[in-house]
Amino acid sequence: MLCPPSTSSPPPLSIPRCCSLLVLFLFLCSVSELAEARGGRRTGQGKGKSGLQFAQVAEFSLIQQTLTDNRSAHIVTGSHFSQVFRLGFKLRLICKARGDPRPKIKWFKEGMEMQPKRNAHYYEKPLGKDEIWSKLEIDPATMGDQGIYACVANNQHGVMAKNFKAEYR
Repeated sequence: MLCPPSTSSPPPLSIPRCCSLLVLFLFLCSVSELAEARGGRRTGQGKGKSGLQFAQVAEFSLIQQTLTDNRSAHIVTGSHFSQVFRLGFKLRLICKARGDPRPKIKWFKEGMEMQPKRNAHYYEKPLGKDEIWSKLEIDPATMGDQGIYACVANNQHGVMAKNFKAEYR
């Protein structure tokens, strides 16, 4: 038996704002897996002195960048995208974000959230009621510290990520 055609369109698909960080995490994980699966040198890929191959990585994530609400978390400044560090010296990445309420900043490496450890620390400093400054510092930097880092700013109105590519020389 056939059903009569529906005259109403299906409701639009929407993702609750509370899930935006989860969506970002899944995106970063998929980028990391894609980079590992691709292998080989292709056009658009960089290869540092170390021989580590980087997939094409954009400075800013593919998360919606248009600010539909000026209260949304957004990154206003940060370190240069491509960072070169010397082994045994300090690797320092900086990120500043704005939003209302003040965003929270988390640091990721290769899609995994970073936790403080012996040689990796991050610092935060509130700047007024709607800005925050954060610094990731790795000292001393080792070969294992090269890779793709991300500064992720989020609040209840939105999420924005800025990527950094770190290679040693």
